[in-house]
Amino acid sequence: MNFDPTVTAWQVFTRVQASNELGDDLAVAVAAEERFSSGTGEEVSEAYRELVAIGARHPEATLFGEFLVYITWSHLMDETAPEHFKRGLALCQHLLRGDLGGDAARRTRLRSMEQSFRAGLGEKSEGLMVEYDTDTLKGGD
Repeated sequence: MNFDPTVTAWQVFTRVQASNELGDDLAVAVAAEERFSSGTGEEVSEAYRELVAIGARHPEATLFGEFLVYITWSHLMDETAPEHFKRGLALCQHLLRGDLGGDAARRTRLRSMEQSFRAGLGEKSEGLMVEYDTDTLKGGD
C-alpha cells in the first residue's frame, strides 16, 4: 500500500459530507465519525458499528462505502478480528463491481485494500502473487 488509509479515510469523508449520498443520515454519520476518530476502546467500536450500519442502509453510497473500507482497516489496528477482514474484503468487492465514475486512483486504492484484507485472511490473490514475483530476487541478484 503506498497511501495511508487513515488519511485517505478523512479525505473521502470530507467528500461524503459534500455529497448528498447519506441524506438524513449524514448528521448521524458525522457524529459517529467524530467518536470513532477521537474516542478510545468500546466507544470506538460502538461508533464503528454505527458507521457500518449506516453503510448497510446506503449500499449505493460509494464514497461512504470507500470511507468504510479505510476505517475498517484502521479499526483492525485496534481490534484484529477475522470478521473485520471479511467485512473489509466484502466492501472492497462491492465497490469494485460498481461504478466508481472512472476514477482509476480510487479503483487502485480499493484493489490494494482488497489485497490487504485477503492477506489478513490468509488468502492469496493473483495480484499479490504477481507483485511477489516481481519483488523476488532472481538468480544472480
